[in-house]
Amino acid sequence: MSSEEFPPVLGGFDLSDRSRYAEGFPHDVFTRLRQEEGILFHPPGKTADGEGFWVLSRYEDMVAAAHDPVFSSQGGGGRTGGGTHIDDLAPGVHAGTLLNMMDDPRHQLIKDQVQPGATGDTLAAVEPDLRALADSVVADAVAKGEGELIGDIAGQFAIKSALRLLGAPRQDWDALLGWVDVSTGFDDREAGEDNERSQMARLALYQYGTGVLKGKQAAPEADLMSAVGRAEIPADSGQPPLGQYEREVFFNLTLGAGTEPPRNAIALGLLALAEHPDQWEALRADRSLLPGAIEEILRWASPTPYNRRTATRDVEFRGAKIKAGDKVTFWWASANRDETVFDDPFTFDIRRAHNPHLAFGFGGHSCMGEQMGRLDIRLILEALLDRVERIRLTGPVEWAKDNKHTVILRMPVAYDGVSAVPAPAAPELPPSSLPQQAGQYIISQMLPFNPFDPAFRDDPYPIYRRIAEKGPVVRTPAGTVVVTGHAEVTEALADPRNGWGDGHLVADHFAKDAEGNPVRQFAFMDPPDHTRLRGLVSKAFTAKVVEGLRPRAEQLVAELVAEARAAGTTGPVDLMKAVAHPLPSILLAELMGVPADNLAEFRAWSTAIGRGLDPDFVLTRDQVGQRQGGRERFNRYFAELAAQRRAEPADDLISALVAAEQEGDKLTESELVTTCTLLISAGYALTVHLIGNGVLALLRNPGQLAWLRANPGEVAGAVEELLRFDGPTQMISRLVLEDTQVGETPVKAGETLLLVLGGASRDPRVYENPDELNLTRRSGVRNLGFGHGIHYCIGAPLARVTAQVAVGALARLDMRLAEENPARNEGMVVRGLAELPVILK
Repeated sequence: MSSEEFPPVLGGFDLSDRSRYAEGFPHDVFTRLRQEEGILFHPPGKTADGEGFWVLSRYEDMVAAAHDPVFSSQGGGGRTGGGTHIDDLAPGVHAGTLLNMMDDPRHQLIKDQVQPGATGDTLAAVEPDLRALADSVVADAVAKGEGELIGDIAGQFAIKSALRLLGAPRQDWDALLGWVDVSTGFDDREAGEDNERSQMARLALYQYGTGVLKGKQAAPEADLMSAVGRAEIPADSGQPPLGQYEREVFFNLTLGAGTEPPRNAIALGLLALAEHPDQWEALRADRSLLPGAIEEILRWASPTPYNRRTATRDVEFRGAKIKAGDKVTFWWASANRDETVFDDPFTFDIRRAHNPHLAFGFGGHSCMGEQMGRLDIRLILEALLDRVERIRLTGPVEWAKDNKHTVILRMPVAYDGVSAVPAPAAPELPPSSLPQQAGQYIISQMLPFNPFDPAFRDDPYPIYRRIAEKGPVVRTPAGTVVVTGHAEVTEALADPRNGWGDGHLVADHFAKDAEGNPVRQFAFMDPPDHTRLRGLVSKAFTAKVVEGLRPRAEQLVAELVAEARAAGTTGPVDLMKAVAHPLPSILLAELMGVPADNLAEFRAWSTAIGRGLDPDFVLTRDQVGQRQGGRERFNRYFAELAAQRRAEPADDLISALVAAEQEGDKLTESELVTTCTLLISAGYALTVHLIGNGVLALLRNPGQLAWLRANPGEVAGAVEELLRFDGPTQMISRLVLEDTQVGETPVKAGETLLLVLGGASRDPRVYENPDELNLTRRSGVRNLGFGHGIHYCIGAPLARVTAQVAVGALARLDMRLAEENPARNEGMVVRGLAELPVILK
């Protein structure tokens, strides 16, 4: 979108474009907004999910909206995701689970229980340690005479201060400091741009935090994680008990929400004091000005510039007609410079008399850590005031390209007139057992493999074999039960004591109905709900319907292959682009009754959802937003199409689903929509990569390819072997619902099973020479490529028919690989190729 398409008041400034924040917060833009608009609908701009959002810029509007329960911190209004960022975050992982992304009454009930761990007696108990920490950090920094203030003081102190409040052992602070720096974007990347290291660091912190929580539950102390471990929602509140995952995420929440604001407030406050030396001199002369200085620093810094809310219903607010599901952003940084509230708001004044700033938000969602934030600023100021006469900039300030936090990345300073105030002696500590690299910790604690390792992506099967050498069922230190044995995976999938439970393992797959209630796709339900919905869908998705598509599939493949051969006369042809992607998308669209002109969008949405099958901890923020956006678009599209089919039925699957009936039962609107999204997105991704992986395996095994060419009637059996050899679905999760066992290993309710289908399909106890591709293999053992038990993939027949037709046609081509190792997609759950370039002869 060009700048000319933005409302003129923005002056071409896209608030969703993080790169526009390279010089700090755009106060000039918001001054115009406050004066000319107040409330504005911002176009999609650079949002990951392609949606616009409302912007609140005036103080009084934000105060009123913060009090209005129609604006949700969690989500709602028919929206799948939600949260406090402009782009949707996943429900169950972020929205509705993290305290700051949760609505009342549950939000307030939990906050009442855990807030004592960050205030009052707890804060008084940790203050001496925090004061000693501030003195030590500042003494080390100023002793050098000059340095980089963010790394030397602000960042180091904010993170270690939060670790002390959480109750992390002091010997681990240095290693954890490095992990937090990477996870929040202050190490080797621009803030807000996820990479593999940042994802690994977040996961490592989560795993470490679960260990801290368990220790505090066993032996509580005066710290936040002990309060979290003790917290219980009152039984008469009408709310479910506090879940273990809700407790565990407090560690990461505090290290994000509890370190970025104080770090940035300290940095921005010291920048203001360096630029206003008269204010620094006044503080040195009169320490009674400190409370007012802290409040002015918070107003001036506004370290969290905005929070997002979601409208849960249609509402007219201050003249703006806001619809259910609309995103509404509260720009606190703008409110804190509102001329109608603050006298001379663009002047930094530590003596400001009237300062009702909104740096900690407002209302029920005001920051739980505001007392801690004020304490952090005070302790650093006191330590510096005791030691230096002046702080002076020695170079340009470097800002992060981030709109969610106002962040200084680097701030070179000199300290003039340093006093020789001794730092407190460092305590004797036992050595830390933590590695410096977060990835090493993850591998040792949670997963028996590294999902980011290029070697794992290229060929995970030797790694599965090494895991299996320890036994078909192994438990990681973090408690995940990893199952690689064929018999054990089969048993776990068939055991009704393993399922989805409350669904928190796959909460990111959930949608919500118009009332905001979660609606799971039936693939993520347990009986009896799963039984009911699968039965209804099966009536429309029959084997006869699927087999009837074979002639059309053959016709399409012939056309696609002919186009590929024509393109191959001028160079390599990408079979993924030429055949593997278009074939299932066209078939699925025709089966569902989707017009051909929507196929390009469907492929993009399906690709985003397929990548999003991985756990959120291995996804970037943009990938989560793209997945949520793809699911939202599918849901809206199918809602409209289903309404058309109810009025005018056609000969397609959606019409059949609309009409499907079982003992008088029908799919509800939301069930129908989410079922359609599941069928087309999952069916597309798995079929695409079954074709791609299979053709690559044949090209790498020319003897097997020659056999198939000589025996084209055996293509069905060949596809089964290709599915076993390198199937697209590598692993799935289950939650243990009741104490049971997997193989000979007891498992307890609440534990997580990671069922490695890729490992089970290479189990040497079941398959002779399992790492060899053998198209004549007829073991008589059930293929687990599409799962097993009641959750066996309902789209397996269609995937098989499509793959048989495609593989059979492509096997007849005279071709060779253009690249020996074609690029693979990222992904832990779905294994596939980004491209498959071949030379056609």
